[in-house]
Amino acid sequence: MPRWPWNIILLILVGVKRSLQLTIIEQTLHTRHRPPPGVRHVEVPERITAAIGALHASEFDGRVSWRQALESSHNPDAALEALKLVHSTDHLGAVQSMSKTGGGFDSDTYCAPGSWEAMVDGTRAWLEATSLARAGQGPAFALARPAGHHATHNVAMGFGLVNFAAAAVAAQLASSGPGSVKIAILDWDVHYGNGVASLFRGEPRVRYCSTHEVGGFPGSGMDEADRGPLGNTLHLPLSKGCGSEEFLGAMRDKALPFLLGGDGEALGGSTEGAAFGRPDFLLICAGYDGLEADPLATMRLSPRDFAASVRLVLDDFQYPAANVALGLEGGYDLDPDFGMPAALAETCRALLDTEA
Repeated sequence: MPRWPWNIILLILVGVKRSLQLTIIEQTLHTRHRPPPGVRHVEVPERITAAIGALHASEFDGRVSWRQALESSHNPDAALEALKLVHSTDHLGAVQSMSKTGGGFDSDTYCAPGSWEAMVDGTRAWLEATSLARAGQGPAFALARPAGHHATHNVAMGFGLVNFAAAAVAAQLASSGPGSVKIAILDWDVHYGNGVASLFRGEPRVRYCSTHEVGGFPGSGMDEADRGPLGNTLHLPLSKGCGSEEFLGAMRDKALPFLLGGDGEALGGSTEGAAFGRPDFLLICAGYDGLEADPLATMRLSPRDFAASVRLVLDDFQYPAANVALGLEGGYDLDPDFGMPAALAETCRALLDTEA
């Protein structure tokens, strides 16, 4: 077998590395979901606009493939079927009905005329991202709003009318035979994703881990010892005012061994659920409200902390970027240097392994 010169090997490896592309799927109809006239709210269409602007301004924009949710291979009927897997018929009917005139499910969770169409469209974006990751065609990022990880089987809450992440994962499970697919969900939003956790608490093909600020909304997820009946959920409450060291330590020492290591020994000697093994794809519920600039919490993270989390996934745990999907959850400071747009750009930069 001929021996290749080292410089040729290096060129080949660099070429392969640079061939990786990031697919961004934009929720086409997100502007239909907007606060009532005259009402101040942090969940606004400008969140998506700012995120897109940050990505277009980046030096890696040429390696981003842009898609619209309306062009997704998953049509509205497929999105509705996915939503039915995680929400009751009554709940979906209530969202659709309120969307005709507008209103609210609570003081935080509004519903605008046209919100239903935006929710179906957002579900299509998350379905597309997870399908790409499962097929090894990631990384892929669903830019959709509002954050949906709080929405439960029959309750809209925490800004979310429907649970995009849960619907996308449930659809992947439904298209597979028993035991034929394993999915890991990492939720790094500053708030506990109670909706996602509750919906998959009894699903052995899914592992869910949330890092979140102690005492924050919705008030649950504060017991790290509560692993659920199957040992497939992990709650990692972080101290108020937590910074990079605590956040990244929780990722490195607890969250990622649980999700990607397939080794229960990484969790204080417990072997509960250790047979899970490597997941077929990793879904990151990418909330950026843990940033120091964000108005909804007290954590002190920087945009680069999210890039560091991605590099832990790809480098320390050797998980392939091609099997990673992400979807936007929280993140309400829109400063281009310190807010959600900057953190999202850092996340994507890390996925493509390019320097700032």
